[in-house]
Amino acid sequence: MKIIFRSAAIVALFIATSCGKDAPENVAEEFEKEAEQQEQTPLEANSVSDNVIIEGGTKKDGVPPTPNEGITLDVSSTSKTAFLGEGFDVSVSSNVELAGAYIQFKSEDGTVSDSYYDIDISANSKSSKITASKKGFNFDKKNKGALVAKNDEATVIDVDFNVNIEPGTFCYVVCVYDAEGNISGPSEVCATVESWGGYAELVAEWNNVKSEETYDGQTSVTVLGEEDCMSFESGFLSTTCNQEFTSFFECETTEIAKLTLKADGTYSYNDQSKRQVLDTAATEEACEAVYKDALRTYGYESLGNWAYVKGESRLTLVEYSWSDTEDGVLSESETYDPGEGELIFDGKITVDGNAFIVMEEYDDDNDGIIDLLYKTYFEK
Repeated sequence: MKIIFRSAAIVALFIATSCGKDAPENVAEEFEKEAEQQEQTPLEANSVSDNVIIEGGTKKDGVPPTPNEGITLDVSSTSKTAFLGEGFDVSVSSNVELAGAYIQFKSEDGTVSDSYYDIDISANSKSSKITASKKGFNFDKKNKGALVAKNDEATVIDVDFNVNIEPGTFCYVVCVYDAEGNISGPSEVCATVESWGGYAELVAEWNNVKSEETYDGQTSVTVLGEEDCMSFESGFLSTTCNQEFTSFFECETTEIAKLTLKADGTYSYNDQSKRQVLDTAATEEACEAVYKDALRTYGYESLGNWAYVKGESRLTLVEYSWSDTEDGVLSESETYDPGEGELIFDGKITVDGNAFIVMEEYDDDNDGIIDLLYKTYFEK
C-alpha cells in the first residue's frame, strides 16, 4: 500500500541522517522538500475519478446532463485542500433545496475524466447543514464539529480517497440539481492533495502556555498551571442560602497540555489536569463551598495526522484515536477508520521561532464585526 511505502521511506530517511548532529531537523527539512515537490504534481483526471469513494454517488460514463441554470450554485465556502487517505469536502449552497450533485474530474491541461458521479445528497455522509459547534482551540471530544461555518446554509458533500491517490493537484467541475430536475450552471474548483506534515519549522514538542478569550471587549486569560474556576460548568452547583441565590464552581488546573508534531505527519496531544470536587450535600448544608479531600485527576490523549499549507499559514489536525482517563484509569476511548478521521482544527496560525499562535475569529451575526476572538499560545 502506498501510504505504508511513504512511511517506510520516512523511516529510511531518518536512519540515513541519524548520524548527523541535527538529525531530527534534517529529517523534517528533507521531508518538507519532498512534500512540496509531490504536491506540485498534476494528477490525471481519470486516475482521480477511479480512486475516489463517494457515499451516495453513482459513477456513470460520459458527461453530466446539460444544465438549464434554473437554480443557483455557490461554492465559495469550499476548501481548496484535500488530504491523503481522507479526501475533501465540497461545500455547496443554492436558492432551493438540493436533491443531488454532479461531479466530474478535470486535469490541469483541461482534459475531463471519462466518467462523472451522480450524487444523492441525502445519502451522502456529510450532507447536512454546517454548524459551528466548536469554538476555541482544544481537543475536548464533547465539542467536536465544524470549526468555522463560513456559510451556515451550505451543504457539505464528502468525497473520500483510497490509498492510490498521491499528493498533487487536480480540478473538478460540480453542478447541483433539485427534485424538479433543474440543474445549476457548472463551477470549477481546483485543489491540492496535501502531504501529511511537510513543514520543518513546526516539527517539535509544543506546550500550550496560555489561552485568551475576548468577548464584547472583555478579555479573560487562562494560564497553564493556574486554577480556573469557570471552565468546568458541569461541576456547577446552585442553591438558595439566607434567601439569596448562591452559585459554586469546581476549580480545575491544567498541568500539562502538549502538542507534538512529528516529521512523518503524525501528531500526539496530551493534557493532564486536576480538579477540586464539590461535596454537594455538605455545600448545600453549609451554604459555602465544601470540597472533598481528594483531588480528581483527568488525562486526555489524541493521536492523528497534521498538515500545514504554507501559502495560507494554515494548520490542519485530523484525529484518528482518543482516550480519556480518570484517576489514572481508562474511562473512554475511540478509534476511527481511515477516511473517517475527526477534524480537530483547520485554521490559520502565526509561527515565530520558538512560538506559534492560533487565532480564531467569530462573527456570529454576520455583521462584519468580530464578536468572539480566541488566541491560543504554544511554545517549544
